[in-house]
Amino acid sequence: MKARHALILYFVLVLAAMTWVSWYACTVPTITSLPQYAALTGKAGLNVVDGYVTVCSEPWGLATMFDAYFGFLAFWLYVAWRERSGLTRLAWFVALMLLGNFAIAGYALLCLFQAPSDASLDVIFFTRKQA
Repeated sequence: MKARHALILYFVLVLAAMTWVSWYACTVPTITSLPQYAALTGKAGLNVVDGYVTVCSEPWGLATMFDAYFGFLAFWLYVAWRERSGLTRLAWFVALMLLGNFAIAGYALLCLFQAPSDASLDVIFFTRKQA
């Protein structure tokens, strides 16, 4: 399968998934506040896992998570194209999935700081690294 067709397929999938999750978020009743959630569950506070579960239990929270992670995956596809090492690609995948926009900013800064000061942006961001 050619890269162009793979990208078309990927973005069609993103559109379909985002359409579904947005429809879901518009039609399903929501938990309206964290104090009500705490009263229902008996939990006084939320840790990262409980917070993630709470966000994902809200339809718009779930829509936001789909949106964010499809964006992280799209950015990782760019990183995977640009990087040559399988280990580097894997490390950036893990970083993006765990840290999101923090990892994106870190990668962009890394690209900017590693490039010669007179390099244009197209050379900095649209040149594959050498093997």
